[in-house]
Amino acid sequence: MAKLEVSDIARSIKGRIREVEQQLKDHKALSDELERLKGALSRLEGGVRSRVDGRRRRQRPVTQRTTAPAPKNTSPARSTNARAPRGENKKKILASLKGGPKTASEIANETGINAGTISASLSKLAKAGEVVKADRGYALPKVSTNDRK
Repeated sequence: MAKLEVSDIARSIKGRIREVEQQLKDHKALSDELERLKGALSRLEGGVRSRVDGRRRRQRPVTQRTTAPAPKNTSPARSTNARAPRGENKKKILASLKGGPKTASEIANETGINAGTISASLSKLAKAGEVVKADRGYALPKVSTNDRK
């Protein structure tokens, strides 16, 4: 019977953690894409309706409610179409990574930026060499003494 070393078990657990994190990241990305597609479809259908009618849709007259109002959303307010000023997200992401390697969701929680936006930005930053893939998430590249000349 083979004896398992603690380091082998730890390596196996770390590998599984990476797999689960990737699955969660993929799930979040799919969820974000679904919401974007629903919004695009809604806008598209609204535009088609107004063209078919030849005019803007009329507002319905206000009627008295017969049901209780829906509970207010208690999650932090985030505008779905607000854009950050150019370079602002990148600046926040890089500042967050100064504290060490982090996943997209950790950066999102820390900065308040949408996790999908973080993920896309990290991919672009990695291609440009401004961040590197770490064992878990992304990190700032290490600066060698040769680069400091």
